Amino acid sequence: MSLEIWDAPEQLYLARGDEVNQYRPLFTGDVFADVAVPGVQAEGMAIVLAHPCSMRAHGASLQPRILMAAVGRSDRIGKSAWTTGHFGLMPLPDLLRADELCVARLDEIGLAATGTLRLDQRSACLSPFGINLLQQRFIWRLTRHEVPTHELQKASAHVLEEADLLEEWCEAVCSGGMSPEEAAAAFEVFLRADRGASESYQAQLRDAQLRPGVRKACRAEARRLSETLR
Repeated sequence: MSLEIWDAPEQLYLARGDEVNQYRPLFTGDVFADVAVPGVQAEGMAIVLAHPCSMRAHGASLQPRILMAAVGRSDRIGKSAWTTGHFGLMPLPDLLRADELCVARLDEIGLAATGTLRLDQRSACLSPFGINLLQQRFIWRLTRHEVPTHELQKASAHVLEEADLLEEWCEAVCSGGMSPEEAAAAFEVFLRADRGASESYQAQLRDAQLRPGVRKACRAEARRLSETLR
């Protein structure tokens, strides 16, 4: 058994601090600065563990509570040590500052109220590789089954693509005056719409060959909506 690690801390993050886009939807691996997790902490950093599908109810609305784990600073742990130990932790090096280690405590988990999570107050979003490492360690902690990150990537690629498209869509449509909530709802309707003989765009995202076409259609519709609103 040998769990995977990073080459450089930057590989773990899509964005940190001011880089985080407020239009990116709530997603696995998002770190928030001040979250109450009942039974775990009254306040403090926490990371989203829930899968994007399980955290959403009908349409674009979120479940009232989502699974999160406490995050805190840690004493230094050598990079090689993560492959064969510290399974109850997810390393988050350079999360807040360079040369400082934070960790997600995978045994300190609970359901946090989504209403307290403001997307413009996220501290960081993990990259696809960072999310896969988080899930790999969490699966190992729960089951002692090792799943390669490339397998996790294959299973989640369409969901990651959908999140990227929603982020782009909201940036374009909100610039025309629509609220983020309205923009997300419109995206959901467009993506799930019946396409007659073809599958919905959301279903097509599962096929890597069809994703470029879905991407093109979403961008065109977002531009159309944005121009209509102006």
